[in-house]
Amino acid sequence: MGNIKLSKFNIFTMLLIPFVWIYELSVVAPILGEVSKAFPNSSTFELQMIVIMPFFTSIPFSIIAGKLAKKYDKKILIIIGLLIYGMAGILPFFCQTMSQVLIFRLLTGIGVGMVLPLPNAIIAENFTGTRRERMLGAATGVANVANVLDSIAVGFILLYGWKYPFLCFSVCLVIMVVAMVGLPKSPPVIHEEEKDENTSEKGLPKVVYGLLIFMAVNWMIFAFNINNTALFMDTEQIGLPWMIGIAISLPGGISIISGLVFPNLYHKTKNYLVPIAVAIFAAGYVVMYFTHDFATQCVANCLIGFGSGMIPPYILNLTSQKVNKYQRDAAYGIVTAGIHIGFLASPFVQLFISTVTGIEAFRSLYGMCAVALVICTIISLMIAMKQQNSVIAKEVKC
Repeated sequence: MGNIKLSKFNIFTMLLIPFVWIYELSVVAPILGEVSKAFPNSSTFELQMIVIMPFFTSIPFSIIAGKLAKKYDKKILIIIGLLIYGMAGILPFFCQTMSQVLIFRLLTGIGVGMVLPLPNAIIAENFTGTRRERMLGAATGVANVANVLDSIAVGFILLYGWKYPFLCFSVCLVIMVVAMVGLPKSPPVIHEEEKDENTSEKGLPKVVYGLLIFMAVNWMIFAFNINNTALFMDTEQIGLPWMIGIAISLPGGISIISGLVFPNLYHKTKNYLVPIAVAIFAAGYVVMYFTHDFATQCVANCLIGFGSGMIPPYILNLTSQKVNKYQRDAAYGIVTAGIHIGFLASPFVQLFISTVTGIEAFRSLYGMCAVALVICTIISLMIAMKQQNSVIAKEVKC
């Protein structure tokens, strides 16, 4: 643990910030069906733009936040980010046109980007070893708690109209007040010039960019489910409208469990955690491909949530292991940007697939995801086996 003695309220506040990591998604994804009725001439791609618009700004501002943390206290940056997040998030409630909604969604992304990487950096500088793993797993779990609660709430708030869910962003302002009181100060790490390049803050290891891609791909495939659930259920006539929020909340809800069991599972499986997680992820999309009723869809969403939910804490923990303390803020800024890169890429990749193949059915997309994840499972399993054999060979030589 760091030099600062943390109270339980400090730790509670650290874990409260991730509550809004994917909040901008969980508020808006369930309302697309109602928005399509309010704007009947909008295409599927245009409707998805409402969901992903914040990511155009959140990605660069996530990286910018990591750089700003080298000069300014991370607590101040988080408070400013939450203020922008909450204010811009609420404003679509007052909009009359699709263009107005998209503009304010774009501004929301600035706040999202500033909030996204910094809690991880604060956790990493205050905790080590198993405690760090537990905190990072808990942070991912908290983010998914928000996804669950908000998705369910939005399903009922929609009864009043598609605008009212945007008022949920007032939660960001409440968390901002809590952060002002309970978040510990986190000033920049003072860098002392040393000849040892291992302590240099310059030149991030290439593995950081590899982890960025890993993070982005995980969330892109996850987003294929979340972004399309409302439209898929409407097209396939699965369940009632109020069930959409429950369906969308399930992957996040189960991810809470996977985030909490991550430390124990990681220590037991080590290199095999990734192939196990990806295999469960793949199983979810296999079930989703064959589903024709709400119950089966719920099973599929649970598998998708559990499999994908183990990957982010693994990536975040690995990031902290691969960089030194001077590189940590910048590294987390880059790697966590992968969360929103994945969400942003999702509709464009989906549009590309439908353009190339001529297939626009959601079910076919789910089938393609299943095939891709099965291939990834095999590749990751081969890599894990190779790493395991390498470790055994070294032990034999010793």
